[in-house]
Amino acid sequence: MASAPHVILRAKHLLCPLCETSNTAALLHPSTDQRSLVCPQNHTFDIAKQGYVNLLPVQQKKSLTPGDNKEMVLARKKFLGLGYYQPLVNALIESCTQHLSTIHHGSNQTASPVILDAGCGEGYYTGELHNALAIQYPDLTTYGFDIAKPAVIEAAKRNKSLNCFVSTIKAIPIAPQSCDLIISVFSPMQPSQFQRLLKPSGNLMVLCAGKNHLHQLKSLLYDNTSDYDEDKFLAQMDSHFTLSKRIAIQQTMAMNSNHDILSLLAMTPHFWRTSPEAKKQLDRIQQLAVDIDVQLLQFTPKHPAAQDANNSGT
Repeated sequence: MASAPHVILRAKHLLCPLCETSNTAALLHPSTDQRSLVCPQNHTFDIAKQGYVNLLPVQQKKSLTPGDNKEMVLARKKFLGLGYYQPLVNALIESCTQHLSTIHHGSNQTASPVILDAGCGEGYYTGELHNALAIQYPDLTTYGFDIAKPAVIEAAKRNKSLNCFVSTIKAIPIAPQSCDLIISVFSPMQPSQFQRLLKPSGNLMVLCAGKNHLHQLKSLLYDNTSDYDEDKFLAQMDSHFTLSKRIAIQQTMAMNSNHDILSLLAMTPHFWRTSPEAKKQLDRIQQLAVDIDVQLLQFTPKHPAAQDANNSGT
C-alpha cells in the first residue's frame, strides 16, 4: 500500500533559498515524481522520508551542524512531554484563536489561515497549536522551521500535518505577506524578516522568559543570575512592530521526582553552562518547586509609512 503524499507537497508559500527570497517568482512547486520541491530555475530540494525539506544552503551555515544537537532536542522533547509547560500552550492557543477570530469574523470554516513557527524546535508548540486551530479552520496551513536539522526531523515525525523545513532565521524562504500569525517561543528574533512575512492584519506572538523564570533552578546552579533585559528586547522590536498586548503566565511547577528535575535542566541552556559540581548537587534533590514566569507578547507590524515617519523623527 502506497503511503500518503507528504503534506509539504501542497505548500503554496515556500520560496527557493537560492533565488531572491523576496521574489514570489521563486515559489517552489512539487516535482513530477512528487519526491522533491523545485523552483522555476530548477533548483531542487528533496523531501526527506519524515516529510520535511532542507532549505538551508551550505553558504548560509556557520558550522557543519548548526543549532541544537540530537541530544538537546530529545531532552527538550522528553521534558515537554511531561506536561509542565501546558499553561504556555494554553495561553498561546487562546491568543492565536482570538486573533484569527477577529480577522476572519469568528470561526470561519472557509478561511485558510497561515501560521509560521519561527524556531519550532522539536515541534511541541507547533503541533499543539495546529491541532487546536485546525478544528475551527480545516484549511489551516502551519509551517515550522528551525536551523537544527535534528529538531526539524522530530517536528515532522511528531505531526504529519505540519509543513516543516530547515532554514536560517536570517533569510526565511516564505513569500512576503503570507502569514496571518508568526509565533516565536524562546527563540532568536529577526523583526525585519517577521514583518516581511506577515499580512497587514497579521500578528506576531512571542513567548519569552520573565525575570523569575526557573529562578529556583538557576539559584542552585549559579552564585549570581543575570536578569532578562526586556527594555533592550522591546527596543529591538520597535522599528518594525508595535506591542499591542501583554499576558503574564506565572505558575509554580511542583516537581516531585529527581527524574523530572534533571529533565528540566537537560532541556535548558543551563545544562551546558553548569559545572559538574552543581549537576551533582541536583542529583541529590528529589523535590523542587520551580516558578514559570513567562511573558506572551503580541505585536502588530508597522506599515512602511509609519516606519518612515519614525525614522524621520516626525
